[in-house]
Amino acid sequence: MYFTQRTLLLVAGATATLALPLEESGSTLHKLVARTARYDPSCSRNIPGSDKTYETKARQAFTDASQLALTTQEGKDSNGNAFTESSAFSHYFGPGDKDQVRNVMQIIYNSRLPVDDNDGGAGYFIEIKCGSDQGPGDCSTGVIAATSPKPGETIVILCDDFFKASTKPTKQDLSSKKLGTRRGQWCQPGEDYPFFEVAGVTMLHELTHLHTVGNRAGLSSRPDPLGFDSSGTVDVYVKGGEDDWAKYRGMEPWQAARALHRMWDEHNGDESKYKPTTLSVHNAESYSAAALEFYFLVHCGWDVILPN
Repeated sequence: MYFTQRTLLLVAGATATLALPLEESGSTLHKLVARTARYDPSCSRNIPGSDKTYETKARQAFTDASQLALTTQEGKDSNGNAFTESSAFSHYFGPGDKDQVRNVMQIIYNSRLPVDDNDGGAGYFIEIKCGSDQGPGDCSTGVIAATSPKPGETIVILCDDFFKASTKPTKQDLSSKKLGTRRGQWCQPGEDYPFFEVAGVTMLHELTHLHTVGNRAGLSSRPDPLGFDSSGTVDVYVKGGEDDWAKYRGMEPWQAARALHRMWDEHNGDESKYKPTTLSVHNAESYSAAALEFYFLVHCGWDVILPN
């Protein structure tokens, strides 16, 4: 079994893949009913130092990922722009990416699409395991989650760092703050991207790594070093050789995703400029960061998330 890993900082490592659980609600936030999660007994344990279980945190993150995906389908920013016309989109993708990005977001959200031609539309299960002891070879220091991108495998391990209050990318959920402009609320002025990060971003990021999602969305199948092809997304900071990695060294995933788009813009305007080894539509963080930005453009009545 092969796993990729999502790290807290941009050091050597790859990323992961998840899907959202069946929620017992009629709300439009919970339409991913064909993508349910089977929680391993390891998820019933309490998070160290907390009265919450691993499963409680994981379910909330899945719900938030569903909300992020839904907003890209239905939301408008303060200028009345839909997702693919917004600054949230243009920070990470080019005009030629619109159809592909829409497809991926629709696949993530749309519960009616079957995983393969033989499942009768029943959807698929993600096997969720919780705690670094479930993947001691995969949950190395600084790794948030590890998941197999191999076709036919839908296992995700949420490592200990995913659940720690000190892990900035996953410590918050969308419910952690109110949607208001007062100090301490989500829409307080002057904040930049890291202020808005929630665990649901990691969940959405991981979903795009799933071969099943990429395949249904029409992403091309690409060779993996371990001998299989996958249509799931990759992490730009571990794809390619050292020359490529150096372009993203010291950056957080969202910064690397923006840098990737800028480099493609530069290369497309002047072919003598550096050509990245990965397309933006093949980079996981490009999707999750764009969705997060757009969520707050919609709900805070803004047209850009800093930095511009």
